[in-house]
Amino acid sequence: MDNAVAHQLREENRSKSHEAIKNEAKVLIASYVDDNHITTEIDLVECYQAIDNVLKVRFDTAHTYYLARQGFLAFIRSYNKKNGTDLDEPVVPVIAERDNLIISYDWMVNGAQVSLASQQMIEIWQRKRKFSNNDLIESALYCSMMYGGLNDIDALKALYQWLLGERDIYRLQLPGADQSSISNASSEHLALILLSIYDDNYGCSHRKGHILENVSTTSLQRYVEYIPDDMTLCFLYALKDKNLNREGVKSFETIISDTCKKLKLQNKDKSKPHLSQLIKYANYHWRQMKGTDIDSALSIVRQGKIKTTGLSINELINYNQEAIGSNPPPLNWSELFVASYSGLSKRSANKNNYPSFSKNLIKKVQDALKGSRVSAISHIELLQQDFAQPNATRLLGWVKSLLSDSNSRLDTISKYVGCIGRDWLMLTMDETLDEWSDDDFEAIYEEIIQSKIKDGRKSSLLKKDSDFNDEAISNINEDGGIIENEVPDSPSVLNELASDIKVSYLDQLKDTQKFTYGRLRAFHDYQIEYYDAPYVYFPWGNKRQVIKASMISPRIYHAMKEYLVTSDLDYEQKNLCLVVLNLAYRTGMRIKELIGIKVADVADIYADEHGQRIEQPQIWLRPNRYRRLKSSSASRLIPVDCLLKQDELEQFIQLYYQQKRLKRRYLFSQGSGDQPLPSVFFSNLMKLIWDRLLGEHDFTFHSFRHTAISQLALVLRESSLVQVMTDYNNDQCEKIVKGILGYHKEQGAWFGLASLAGHLTCDTTFEHYIHTAHLLAGEQLSRACLQLPITVLELITGLGYSAIYRQDKTAYDATTKTVQLNKIRPYLLKKIASNKVPLFKNIDESENNASQQLLNDSLNGSKESIQKSIFIHPKYADVIGFLEDLQKLNINSRNELLPEIAIRHGISLNESKCLYLRASELFDDDRLLLGRPKGNKNQEVIIRALDRAYQMSTKNPEKLRMFIEIFAHKHNLNNSSIHFGIKETQLEMLQSFMLVGCQLIDASHWQVRAYSEQVVSDVKKDLSLNSSIRVGARENFHGYEVRVVQKKRKRSGKNLAITDDYYASSGVLKYLGYLLIVLIKHDNK
Repeated sequence: MDNAVAHQLREENRSKSHEAIKNEAKVLIASYVDDNHITTEIDLVECYQAIDNVLKVRFDTAHTYYLARQGFLAFIRSYNKKNGTDLDEPVVPVIAERDNLIISYDWMVNGAQVSLASQQMIEIWQRKRKFSNNDLIESALYCSMMYGGLNDIDALKALYQWLLGERDIYRLQLPGADQSSISNASSEHLALILLSIYDDNYGCSHRKGHILENVSTTSLQRYVEYIPDDMTLCFLYALKDKNLNREGVKSFETIISDTCKKLKLQNKDKSKPHLSQLIKYANYHWRQMKGTDIDSALSIVRQGKIKTTGLSINELINYNQEAIGSNPPPLNWSELFVASYSGLSKRSANKNNYPSFSKNLIKKVQDALKGSRVSAISHIELLQQDFAQPNATRLLGWVKSLLSDSNSRLDTISKYVGCIGRDWLMLTMDETLDEWSDDDFEAIYEEIIQSKIKDGRKSSLLKKDSDFNDEAISNINEDGGIIENEVPDSPSVLNELASDIKVSYLDQLKDTQKFTYGRLRAFHDYQIEYYDAPYVYFPWGNKRQVIKASMISPRIYHAMKEYLVTSDLDYEQKNLCLVVLNLAYRTGMRIKELIGIKVADVADIYADEHGQRIEQPQIWLRPNRYRRLKSSSASRLIPVDCLLKQDELEQFIQLYYQQKRLKRRYLFSQGSGDQPLPSVFFSNLMKLIWDRLLGEHDFTFHSFRHTAISQLALVLRESSLVQVMTDYNNDQCEKIVKGILGYHKEQGAWFGLASLAGHLTCDTTFEHYIHTAHLLAGEQLSRACLQLPITVLELITGLGYSAIYRQDKTAYDATTKTVQLNKIRPYLLKKIASNKVPLFKNIDESENNASQQLLNDSLNGSKESIQKSIFIHPKYADVIGFLEDLQKLNINSRNELLPEIAIRHGISLNESKCLYLRASELFDDDRLLLGRPKGNKNQEVIIRALDRAYQMSTKNPEKLRMFIEIFAHKHNLNNSSIHFGIKETQLEMLQSFMLVGCQLIDASHWQVRAYSEQVVSDVKKDLSLNSSIRVGARENFHGYEVRVVQKKRKRSGKNLAITDDYYASSGVLKYLGYLLIVLIKHDNK
């Protein structure tokens, strides 16, 4: 039997074995489905989890479990087809291969030759009488390659250009070995060179003055922070006073070629220096230098095989030394809900089963496109009537516009829809698209573009170490872990992979990404034309990857906390905002992940069997209707107990207990807690603070994610940079390392970080979020114990024995006649550094920082005194929750359970009795509160109005009382508006009511109607009412009707509205009025 036949038989047997496992899994799943009838109405998450548990027990190896999940997917697809259902398809675990063999025979042979040549280079230097400018530049580049780890060809070229320019060198000052002091005596000094690299495919694009431009054809910039080694530093010292003439300096390619000739190293093509033996295998030398501790991932980064970018030069220079504005205006709770401030989107209360909805709609559209063009148009028009959601309306409208073009093939349109349709529907679920800004569209489009990388279903340069155990794997993908593939049989294949990969997968982005880019542009052009969508900045396409590198320094973070504590918010509002800020800064969770945190998602806060309270909280991130995670890997545990500092942890636990006591479903919610605070609240909170503290800035909420991941990279690799770039101390770092990595520090640092970030591969983490990789690599390489013969050092720098002895008596070794270069580094750096104040100068955190002050106030019971108010209870959110809980009870049980519910909501017994009595008197039935008006916009209006009402109740209570007395006199349970007559007394009452009303609710939300609009305009002028109050006409109406309105769109012919867009009563006035009647005390005068 020849090898080909044997291979074919092995392949057939393997396939049969795989199919048997899949079929066995299908039998188990079918048995479960028979016992537990599955429909789209039930919670599929619980069902799928139960099935997954069955599969995990039966298939207990990584590979068999992977095959079983494939059988699970096949079963659900078959089930959907057979029963005409649209059950969500389960996720199949992604295969992660073993490491490519970077350390190969070829690497060892060629690398050893390069390493041995380093001694030959020192001998060449010893034979010189004088170093010319070309010699100094050539030697500086050589040392950067051999000792500084700079093997990225683009970075080397950037360094060459830097040498011919101004040559600005910055000084870093890190804590010494004791890690407790940063004094000159104990600190470590490092040089820093900031390189800017123009790149067609990867990097940052900064919009100057917030001017939008299409950068699909312009160069991007990536930034490399190069910490030069001590050998290179000597040559930089020699160049410090040189004025180099570019014409007299050899080209970069010539320098590499000449160096290879001197050292007898291969360089077959002078025009391709990156293929030279020197650059290709220099890492053999610097990875094994005595004293260095650089890991494989960072060595790959230094070789340019994975691209990553630091901060821009200006951002890095100013990091932790930013100017903070003084006396900023105080923060007000109501302005956090103003949509116009951030321009970000808000959720509606529409509760659709979006996974099924989106999949079902796309299927219907593609089915419609299988017929003729005429029938397709007819079907799309029917779908437009059935699917009135804003995102579906836009997508279907685009499809219809494409159908109107006779040049567009139906199968092509189907491909367009299949490319972006489902992602668009999923990511824009329940969004008010009419109010979206360009940032909102950009964020969604970027997610869709990135999804075409298939979330890790690509060849990753960074693979899991073979001894990274199964438990750690499961943390990366909770749906089923990451499965290891078999190692390829052929060593030559591995060697080829190791030697030929020059760049990361970004240089190999699939055509699908370019195709998606084109479809999104076309779709958005349609939205601009028909929906007045904003212009969108499109940085993607043609294999380009634009990175928005940013980091929020500890200085800014602590200024933000201090600003919150000193704001006008009440205690509970401050605590909630601080917890949002703390979690965003420390964990790097996405904004939607934060919004969707349920109280039930918080684990490990409980009392054990001995009654001892255990408080080691973790957050379980899993999908819900407010949090559509990007991928299966995005489902994960966030170890809050180790990531938050002690005062931040106590604030988090305090908020958790409060929300649990109030039986609120979402951690960041008010009132009943059935839905979280809107996304506009979270984005406004940060943007308002940044605007007031910093003025101009480029931060977005996503900057927190970049910050957390970049800082944690330093922590997990136990870098000294932690002391100047973060606010963690040694104990906190140790706690974080243990919490994230456990006992797998060496094997799992980067994979642990990727897991925390919700990434399947480390490539994504490096390329998008880690902006400290080059700093970290340089700091690790700076520990090398480099020496030069004193004769060579004196020839290069002019420093003789006496000068060296004055700087450090231990620097010179008389036995070997060499100088330990790290001992004279501070002196060299002092002479050539351009900055007097070290970069990242540590802003020492006060023992009594602002947030701790707030916490201490709570623990000591010295909360801010509540101003005297005419509200029965000052916290209207608690009152709403109290009345809603009481209303759910049988009327006969309310008096008995009233004390318990009052205590739960922090309301005294006397206050609760008064509130209950006032509420029950308002209604003829068993209601205590009106149903809240639907729609997130209305919720925001109500929250702002109640907040303003409370402020008025303390500062101008009589004005508020007058407003409520008028409403109480005019209200009608069957009507959402109130009416005023035409007599003078009625008009005076109308004037008084509207003057206060416009202080509670913005004038643009109010509408006054009469039998003609002109009559309303006249009375507005006569009574000096706010000009923004809307006017309207109501046929045959006698007097004036006042209401709070919302804009609506006509959806069907049954609607009697004359225009497509019209204003209807929102119900806000009625809800607000009745609630204030309950809240406000009777006037006892």
